[in-house]
Amino acid sequence: MPNIRIIDSISDPGSPSRPNEDAAGGNASCAFVIDGATGLGGKSIVGLNGSDAAWLAQFAKDSFEEMVRNGRAMSDIVHEFNACAANVVQEAANALPIEPWNLPIAGFQLVRVEEGGVVTHGLGDCRLFLLGADGAEFDTSAIKGGFADERDGARLAIAHTGGFSAYQALADDPLVRDELRKRRAAYNQSDSGVWTLGTEPAAAKHLATEPLHIGLPASGLLCSDGFAALCDQYGRYSVGEFVKAARDIGLSALLEELRRIERVEDPDGHKFPRFKMSDDATAVLFEIVE
Repeated sequence: MPNIRIIDSISDPGSPSRPNEDAAGGNASCAFVIDGATGLGGKSIVGLNGSDAAWLAQFAKDSFEEMVRNGRAMSDIVHEFNACAANVVQEAANALPIEPWNLPIAGFQLVRVEEGGVVTHGLGDCRLFLLGADGAEFDTSAIKGGFADERDGARLAIAHTGGFSAYQALADDPLVRDELRKRRAAYNQSDSGVWTLGTEPAAAKHLATEPLHIGLPASGLLCSDGFAALCDQYGRYSVGEFVKAARDIGLSALLEELRRIERVEDPDGHKFPRFKMSDDATAVLFEIVE
């Protein structure tokens, strides 16, 4: 029977002026990362330090650590969690209408021992990177190639705003914000193709699930897209190099490299287009052993 062992984790807010909207955790049978989606200018509904995304990420962390046990299907867990979150949001809103783009949402990626094997489940654009005992590499996300779409959208936003001189988060620009609101309002709809943790229980039917067939012992990284940018957006590592670097030099050193790129090498976002100068960055380093 395989076992998952968490070796290290790190989580860093993209700005000292904003709450960290990521979370990470695990228990005896799983490890995971959660990435709450930053609000788009609406009034906070539930709020943790003024952030519904931070509330949802922390709520999901606590719920997953309690619920991902005893062989219970991950789809059932996501369905129950989203139903519970919807109740909390509706009660906090005092029956007032909520714009679809203002509903709290989050992505996640989780690795879990199931029925004698190891499986990954996810929603959204968090990432999994694996390096097997034989050197085989594997990476995945619930939204395949999502980082490329993110980069293309950010490139257009950078061209419009000129960079981060006026806004450290491009969503603060009215035109960019309106476009992002339009996209987010379509999430968790039958024709959207993007499903998340949040207030829609039907997202459980769209859970991305993949068995992991890789030589053991294996090392892995679960990352929010902000941390995965070192590999996906900034091209500093291949999949295997990324996992090996986390194992050899540690997550703190990788975080320092990430922030140096964003704040020293490319502070205006022209070299590496992105919607924020620095996003929240979270990673869990783990191993899978027999």
